[in-house]
Amino acid sequence: MRKNFVALITSLLFPLLLSAQVSQITQLDLQDVIKLAQENSLDALLAKHRFRSSYWSFRSYQANYLPSLSMQTDIVDLSRSIVKDVVLENGEWVTKYAPSNRLNSSVSLEASQNIPITGGRIYVSSELGRLDLLNDDPASLMSTPVSIGLVQPLFGFNKFRWQKKIEPLKYEEAKKTYLSNMEDVNLKAVRYFYDLALAQMNVKTSKFNVANNDTLYQIAKGRFELGMIDQGDLMQMELNLLTSTDLLNKGILDLEVKKSNLRTFLGFIDKINIELTTTLDVPKLKVDVDQAIQHARENNPTMLSMQSSILTAEQNVAQQQANARFTANLMASYGLTQRASDLPSVYKDPQQSQRLNIGVTIPILDWGMRKGQVKMATSTLELTKVNVEQQKIDFEQQVFLDIMQFNMQDEQLVLAAKTDTISRTRYDITKQKFMLGSLDVLKLNDALAQKDKAITNYMSALRTYWNYFYNVRKTTLWDFDKNLPLEQSYDDLIR
Repeated sequence: MRKNFVALITSLLFPLLLSAQVSQITQLDLQDVIKLAQENSLDALLAKHRFRSSYWSFRSYQANYLPSLSMQTDIVDLSRSIVKDVVLENGEWVTKYAPSNRLNSSVSLEASQNIPITGGRIYVSSELGRLDLLNDDPASLMSTPVSIGLVQPLFGFNKFRWQKKIEPLKYEEAKKTYLSNMEDVNLKAVRYFYDLALAQMNVKTSKFNVANNDTLYQIAKGRFELGMIDQGDLMQMELNLLTSTDLLNKGILDLEVKKSNLRTFLGFIDKINIELTTTLDVPKLKVDVDQAIQHARENNPTMLSMQSSILTAEQNVAQQQANARFTANLMASYGLTQRASDLPSVYKDPQQSQRLNIGVTIPILDWGMRKGQVKMATSTLELTKVNVEQQKIDFEQQVFLDIMQFNMQDEQLVLAAKTDTISRTRYDITKQKFMLGSLDVLKLNDALAQKDKAITNYMSALRTYWNYFYNVRKTTLWDFDKNLPLEQSYDDLIR
């Protein structure tokens, strides 16, 4: 009676448990996996933050060309010390040491603007300061209501001119690099997808083989009892059953590992049971090699990186050449200033204040150091140009090979599909002949091995196709299926 009660409870709960388990199954195809990877994977998140870093670097560069406003204040500057002083006593100058107690406070406001054409800076400032001697003397105030100044290097290195060439190129490279990184995410998604798809297929094949080998083993035992086959053939059939059972157990374990890897890659926190659906439909594409190379030249971040490296080397040459010459700096300012003991008076009738300073630095003897630095920078530039030319040749050659490999994949898929169909049909025919007793075990085993190998090869051909498909997209940043460039709303990335 107890056993009947347990059986009744089990029969009632089993459908509910099965339904709960099935509700956790998530069926995904390749495009679903790619979409989830682009939204949730750690690689996609890293690509996004790398682009954000490049974006704010570019914004910092742009800020150099905009006016800036800053305020500086010394709230308390207290000094207590003994200083040497020279005073006039009885008609003679006498040196004495006297205590000095000072309290300074000041506040200044400055607006400045860089001048990219000349590499200088113009500014407008205003300042107010107070000096207390911490004795019976009244406090002293000094103001500079307005002061206009110019700081201008002469014959020097103008970093703004080179930044204007390099920084926009680097930002464009960052955009292309983000697109390239997202194609890397797609390639990784293809890898994890087909790792799991192949594991699923292996388990399915192993289950079929176990059931099939068990049936054949039971038939072989009957034939052995009738004396139709020898013990060696019977033992071979039993060995086939044991081998397929062992492969099934290993395949189930491998399946769980591959599921865990895909869940981790897609950012799934819950232990969701994933089942993949593989489609045999692929885009029918033949990519024109010349067109692909042209798209790669225009879009690939590697090409932009090459241009940037040459510009950086040219900038270094210009900087070293400027350092080897004499340099001069011009500083000029004009303003109004006044001092008084109270705040209203310090802004009355201000006096003019001017300053002009021209400083010159002339290298006289440096034992060839500056000349050597110029030569080194020039050699580095020439070496960079040679390396870039070689990299361009290697890059275009690799693009050519990738396109040729991709264009062969349609034919490879057709061959793999035909091989799979033929091997399945051959195995079914061989199995029927074996069951009729007209074939030996060795031929049956060979047909089974060829069938399993053909199934694996077809899945591998699908993986290879999609791998080359997204690799071509990564190289050219062009969607040949839609005949459009790969695009991204970069404003959405920085929000």
